[in-house]
Amino acid sequence: MKQNLLIMFFIFSLPVFSEDTTPKNILDLTFSTPCDSKNQQAVISFVGDILIHKALYQAVVSETKHFNQIWQNTEPLIQKADYSVANLEGPAAQGIDKNGLDKGDIGFVYDDDVYSGTNFIFNYHPRIFSDLKASGLDLVTAANNHSTDRLIIGIDKTIMAARAINFPTVGTRKSDEPNGEYFKIVPVKNMRVVFVGCTEYINIPDNENQVLFCEGENIFKIIREVSLRSDVDALVVLPHWGVEYSHVPREYQKEYARRYLDAGAIAVMGSHPHVLQPWEKYTTKNGRETLILYSMGNFVASQEGLDRQAGTIAYLGLSKTGNQKSKIYGVAYTPTYRVGTTINPVGKSDSPEVLNHVSLMYGTRGRVEPTGSLLPVMCPANH
Repeated sequence: MKQNLLIMFFIFSLPVFSEDTTPKNILDLTFSTPCDSKNQQAVISFVGDILIHKALYQAVVSETKHFNQIWQNTEPLIQKADYSVANLEGPAAQGIDKNGLDKGDIGFVYDDDVYSGTNFIFNYHPRIFSDLKASGLDLVTAANNHSTDRLIIGIDKTIMAARAINFPTVGTRKSDEPNGEYFKIVPVKNMRVVFVGCTEYINIPDNENQVLFCEGENIFKIIREVSLRSDVDALVVLPHWGVEYSHVPREYQKEYARRYLDAGAIAVMGSHPHVLQPWEKYTTKNGRETLILYSMGNFVASQEGLDRQAGTIAYLGLSKTGNQKSKIYGVAYTPTYRVGTTINPVGKSDSPEVLNHVSLMYGTRGRVEPTGSLLPVMCPANH
């Protein structure tokens, strides 16, 4: 890592981290549920924002014409999990231009009109869904501030493109499905897990009935009712929230996260700030151990600076006994870092600056080497 990156690290991080006086060992999370192979067990991985900015998009168009060329070096990390989730920041609406007009299939191009990764108005070729699926991703939340970048028709076309390859999305619904669900119940090994996405706001107000918002009674109603269902083992909330480029979660994020968990969720996995925010264990009012990860930072983006180029792949271990609801037995993470137009995993022989930066958010005990196994870290007592 070049010296200027070390300088950049201090420039970006010191003023922010001075707000947080939490002892570092608090971030080394442990859970009381035993890691017992006799129980049903599953691991879910999560990554943060996927933003195909102009430079990344143009590289894909001029090279492989497949988006996964950007993150292909992280595929083995994603595939360590039994199920994998991401935030897709922007629509994938075939042929829809910035004015919401349908230009038809113009091919796999970057024209900054139909397909754009700049000027805060994004739209990606729907091939992104098959590329995500080929890499081992299983579901995305489409609820974020860019959900309406191609207006109502953009949401509709995005959902249609994902459905065409049986790729689940959450957090939005089609305009002709006013009672459509903002969540999905999916099988994860022998468990049934619910994912529900929401956003704090949208950049372009349009049909707000197509997007689930993180405030208001609607999301709490979903969590309370769905988490109690007999065919549901666990529920995860995927909020798009917080202050961009701040490593410190705001008080309202903390309040809402706890309310989601007290309502019945098992984990809250956040996105939007484009930088990492910490994780923490929260014990609910009825005694359940749960996880909050306020922001996973950028997974894919071309923003500059160590804190915006660094991200994480987070792992959530679930255990289930008999007919009981699932519990968390362990968590882990592996840092990522963008170099040029490629996302790379970061291990102990790579960059001490990146490792130190990420450990300020997630401690050191839970870090998994890129080529390492999850269980020795998530189940240290068993190894």
